[in-house]
Amino acid sequence: MTIAGAAAFCIHLSTGLAAEVEVTWIDTTCGYFVVELPPSDEPEKFGLFSARGLPLPKVGDRVAGNMTEIETQLENLTSGDSHTVIHWADAKLQEQLVRNTPVQCASKWTNRKKR
Repeated sequence: MTIAGAAAFCIHLSTGLAAEVEVTWIDTTCGYFVVELPPSDEPEKFGLFSARGLPLPKVGDRVAGNMTEIETQLENLTSGDSHTVIHWADAKLQEQLVRNTPVQCASKWTNRKKR
């Protein structure tokens, strides 16, 4: 493959991985949020992200960006904001991701039974 061909392939990959998704869960105490990933052949339907600063997206916001990079920029199509985020994990169920958020995420404890 020539250098020009490789460059064209990389450009195609980087633009082909961008997607528009909806925020389905957020914990404002720790900045973690879940999005419903675009349809694909992969069994994972949800992605867990953490914001690296403010503002945070809200549940129902539509965000666009590369859903496969570890550190990326998401554009909030609802509010017009930009979010620098870290992509932590993907899972089949949103509950799997919420359950595995860090201990400082207060909302992960709201549905747990007291012992």
